[in-house]
Amino acid sequence: MQYSGLPTCLALALLCVTPQAFAANYSFSGHLDDSGNAALMGSDLGAPQFTDDAAVANNVALYTFNVTTGGAVNFTSLGFAGGGVDPYFSLFSGSGNAANFIGSNYVQAFSTGGDFAFSFVLAPGDYTLTLGSFANMSIAENAGIGSLGDGFSGLGQPGALGSTFYKLNVGVPDRSNGAPEPGTLLLLGIAGVVFGIIRYYLSRRR
Repeated sequence: MQYSGLPTCLALALLCVTPQAFAANYSFSGHLDDSGNAALMGSDLGAPQFTDDAAVANNVALYTFNVTTGGAVNFTSLGFAGGGVDPYFSLFSGSGNAANFIGSNYVQAFSTGGDFAFSFVLAPGDYTLTLGSFANMSIAENAGIGSLGDGFSGLGQPGALGSTFYKLNVGVPDRSNGAPEPGTLLLLGIAGVVFGIIRYYLSRRR
């Protein structure tokens, strides 16, 4: 008697319990000189300014996104390569003026400049990112402590504007490869039973 169907059942069960990783992708883009861009604010977090390139260089785009599962969050700038702004990026934990500064592309911006790709390991929660032109950094970063509500330095460089276009993609994990969920534990139990049956029948054949 053959029991070839049993190993197949086990294989299917194991496929069901293989951890999967998914990513929720955000894409933020626009122009720093677009009066219709609702994401824009001035360096003082007031209304954006468009009177000349010096004013536009101090505009900042603010976006809020959510991390549902902690892990590495990827940030990839794509605007500069197409002739857009040489970007200055800042990241804050939370939303609104009380959001706390986490980090920026400071080292990359002051060394190579241009587009960047890097990751931050973030816990679940809301985050705010800002995009402006080099080197309009957050006052919270410049002072070493503070929040988004402190505003920005107003040191944006008109020569870094390019076409004023910016684009940033954010890859956020939806589900990590960590501890199995309850349904996964059930399937692992089923797989164990199937494996036990296989061993039982194989021992009887011997």
